[in-house]
Amino acid sequence: MTDTHKTEYQLKMLMKYNRDGSPDRQRARFQNLTRCINHLQQNRGYGKRYKLEKFGRKEVSRLVNDWKEQKLSHRTIANRMVDIRWMASKHGHAERIPSNKDIGLALRKNMASHGIDKSAPLDSGKLEQLDQREQLITQLRHEFGLRTAEACKFSHAFATKDSPNSISLKGSWCKGGRPRTIPIVNDTQRQLLSQIQAHQDANSEKSMIPKNQSFKAYYRDYNEARHALGIAGHGLRHKWAQNRFEQLSGGIKCPLAGGKEYASLSPAEKAAWDKAAGQVNQELGHGQGRQDITSTYIGSR
Repeated sequence: MTDTHKTEYQLKMLMKYNRDGSPDRQRARFQNLTRCINHLQQNRGYGKRYKLEKFGRKEVSRLVNDWKEQKLSHRTIANRMVDIRWMASKHGHAERIPSNKDIGLALRKNMASHGIDKSAPLDSGKLEQLDQREQLITQLRHEFGLRTAEACKFSHAFATKDSPNSISLKGSWCKGGRPRTIPIVNDTQRQLLSQIQAHQDANSEKSMIPKNQSFKAYYRDYNEARHALGIAGHGLRHKWAQNRFEQLSGGIKCPLAGGKEYASLSPAEKAAWDKAAGQVNQELGHGQGRQDITSTYIGSR
């Protein structure tokens, strides 16, 4: 970039040639980074042609100080920092961005909500009050631990084309653009997949989103419908993770489901615990090295 390019244009070009993640993730990243840049320009005296490649510790410190004064939650600030680190890495300067610990953000294990069971069962009576499409989406979330967006974008033809024993999720469906595979382990899941195939074939649809609606519009409508009936959101995913952990560990309940603390397990049980937690982390789509997120679902070591 030269001095003649405005900062906004620099960001647009950076996004244009670095299309990491799904379209929705790219859009959210652009909006977040634009918000950061506008804040620096409007409140911290940065020029309209500030070079993004110079972004570093000083800018982070100023933003974080202002966000804390605005009483933003640590989680909100941490989410914004993810995109700032992405931007710095694209300029080859990831080391300039301080860690969350260095800027005074609480670690997940130190947050007040950490260690609280957030799982929720699926109420069959409430489920039956949804229309067929909404029921199938909710069951996908319940049976495979999918995020709501992943369930809405789910294509039976794509998900089942590689193996009869697992479903494959396309990166563009998933948070962070990370594709993943989830094993099919019971007949309930197989029956659900057959129902989804029949539904999509009957409606000539390639996903669970109606042909006459955008993802954003239907995502809102689906959430409004389940909220109206009191059907759990992310709690279904937490419940799935706990059940899946118990399956993979050979019957060991995770701490948040009433199981023993990790420290009290035998060496053999600890080995089974570690292996199961790693597999659950992968199947949830949390990415390598993000066991801290998975621990909010099953409990920490």
